[in-house]
Amino acid sequence: MAAVSATALAFTLAGLVGATGAQAAPQAGAAGQASRAADVVQRATGTADIARSTAGAGGATAQVPKPGGNVVVTAPATASGSVAVTAANGSTVTLALPATTGAAGVTTAEGTTVYPGAARGTDLAVQATTDGGARALVTLKDSSASTEQRFDLGLPDNTRLVPAKGGYDIVQNGASGAAFSMGHIDAPWAKDATGKSLHTGYRLDGNTLVQSIETDKNTAFPVVADPKWTWGWVTGTVYFNKNETGHVAADSAFLGVVFAAAPPPFDVYGILNAANISRVAWNAQNDNQCVEIKIPTFQAYEYSGGYCN
Repeated sequence: MAAVSATALAFTLAGLVGATGAQAAPQAGAAGQASRAADVVQRATGTADIARSTAGAGGATAQVPKPGGNVVVTAPATASGSVAVTAANGSTVTLALPATTGAAGVTTAEGTTVYPGAARGTDLAVQATTDGGARALVTLKDSSASTEQRFDLGLPDNTRLVPAKGGYDIVQNGASGAAFSMGHIDAPWAKDATGKSLHTGYRLDGNTLVQSIETDKNTAFPVVADPKWTWGWVTGTVYFNKNETGHVAADSAFLGVVFAAAPPPFDVYGILNAANISRVAWNAQNDNQCVEIKIPTFQAYEYSGGYCN
């Protein structure tokens, strides 16, 4: 049997469309490897939220409509490349696959691109999702595969990661100084082939996202693991540091400046909730903490650490 570990993924194989990029059609052996690699992921996850991708010379691309414009998700033509999620304004978050070979990608009819044999004992896969995100799946085929996977992140300027719900908010400074969560890296999950959940988690090593998966002698291989992330619109949380919290506490009109740059409807709702946000900011200032606003409810809370400095 096999074991599967992943963070958030879904798909089932309905047949191979062809190689990603301008490549010759794979031979039966290669097609069989790709089909098996995709099937392992599919059986562990399903296909409900995969965005259809179109294979081309530069990789497999999906365009997902979101407020403010399309988000474009690109899976690289080979495993040595990077997955990219690009917002309508052109800003991009990239994630390099943990490959040691340049295995060619093959895109399934459902939109999953697989890279068989991308590293020792390891297959990789990429999916665009209907929420404008991407999944980078790692299948550990046997015990020879590394249980620590490293994904180098490429973030836009003035962007940082803030721990949130077992994953990370991708936070970008706004023109007013407040930090908008413009995307999110979901908390990881892991399962083996019997459906048993495996312990897995993230840590950051500089700009590298490191996922560790715990296996033992009872683990049924292969194991599938994948970071999922979104990028390109205000989602999750707006963070204020101590200085900005003081501005919000003293003058709720400051929020008009903060949310003026946010895409609709966040600009309007932020201003409508200004009085309550200002009240929470006043309490946070007295507690030597900061204020954060949860989207889309626009409820304000006190917090400490992270961006609160």
